[in-house]
Amino acid sequence: MNYKLCASVASVLLLSACSQTSFSTIEYYQFSQPIVAMQRLAENTQVQLRINTVQLRGALNNRGIAMVLENNRVNAANYHLWSESPDLMLTASAHQQLYTELDNWMVIKGLPVITDLDQQSFYELEYELHHFNGDEQGNANIAGLWRLYYTNPESGRKLKAVNYFNELTPLQDSDYEGLVATLESTWLKVNKQVANEVSKLAL
Repeated sequence: MNYKLCASVASVLLLSACSQTSFSTIEYYQFSQPIVAMQRLAENTQVQLRINTVQLRGALNNRGIAMVLENNRVNAANYHLWSESPDLMLTASAHQQLYTELDNWMVIKGLPVITDLDQQSFYELEYELHHFNGDEQGNANIAGLWRLYYTNPESGRKLKAVNYFNELTPLQDSDYEGLVATLESTWLKVNKQVANEVSKLAL
C-alpha cells in the first residue's frame, strides 16, 4: 500500500476527528503575518484603493476552522477556532499585503466618508470567497473572486474587472497548525496576484 497515501488519509481523519471529539482545551489560531513599519502620505501617492470587508459564503465565516468532507459536507471544528472572525482576519491580511505591494497607492480598509475633493476618485476592491478550508486530500483551498470598481464624481461608480481564482495547496504539516499556515501562505499568494493585476488595470 502507498505509504504517502496512507499518511495523507490518516492526517485527514485526524483533522476531521478533532472537529468532532470532545476535548477539554480549545485551541485558537490566527495568521502570523509580520507587521512591517511603514508610512505613506496621501500627497505622495498616485491613487487610492479602498478594500471592503471580505465576504465568505455560509459556514466558512464561522470561528470553527472548516474542513470539506465527502458528499459536499462542510465540517466546522469545535475545539480548533480562529481567534477572530475569518472575514476580519482576511481583510486585515489583504490590506497589509496590498499596502506593501502597491507602494505608490494609498490603501485603506472600508469606505470611510472623505469630503476632500481631491480624494473623491478612488478604486474599490471586493472579495467573495467560496472556499476557505482544508479537504480530505490533505490540501488547503482558497477559491472565489474579486471585483474592482472605480468611482469619481463625474462618472460615478464603474465596474472595472471581475477575476475568479482557485488555489489548492498541499498542507505544510498534517495538523491544524499546518492547515492554518498553509491557508495563510495561500492567501498571501492570492493577494500578491491581486496586487499585480490591479496595478495593471489601474494604469
